[in-house]
Amino acid sequence: MTMKMLHSSIILSLALLVTACASADTASRSMAEAWASGKAIVVTLNSSLNKTDETYGDFSYYLNDFAVSAGDNWAFFVLNSLADSSELPIELNVIATPCSVLFVKRGEPQGYIHLGPILEPQVYDFVQRKFEGRDISDYLYQFSPLEVQVRWEDQGGVLKVNEKS
Repeated sequence: MTMKMLHSSIILSLALLVTACASADTASRSMAEAWASGKAIVVTLNSSLNKTDETYGDFSYYLNDFAVSAGDNWAFFVLNSLADSSELPIELNVIATPCSVLFVKRGEPQGYIHLGPILEPQVYDFVQRKFEGRDISDYLYQFSPLEVQVRWEDQGGVLKVNEKS
């Protein structure tokens, strides 16, 4: 009975993740438009975990929960950098493991990348507070993702993401 409930929970989480990502930002609002409008951008990278795995279930639950509560000033995207062509204009010069999550926002001195699936909701809380200019409790700093340099190149219409030097 427990396995059946776990399987149902994972399928529900996956469905909610797909719904949240689709409804959070439609095809009519491109990543370039989200960047130009000053939205905080969340990009899930290479989500190739086994979709029936408990880790993926937890990851998708926390991502969905954040997407639902984040508000209209956040845009969500999925990037498979292993695909031949990507619809997202990102030049990722950081080695990212499956289910890594990239956070960027125009006007911020840096972006953040969490390598691997986020299994602690405090990571989302930290980045949201940072990008929204709200106070950050001392305990949240332990959940800070890695800082990365981000730059939008107007000429090529590409977001360049590099390791912070």
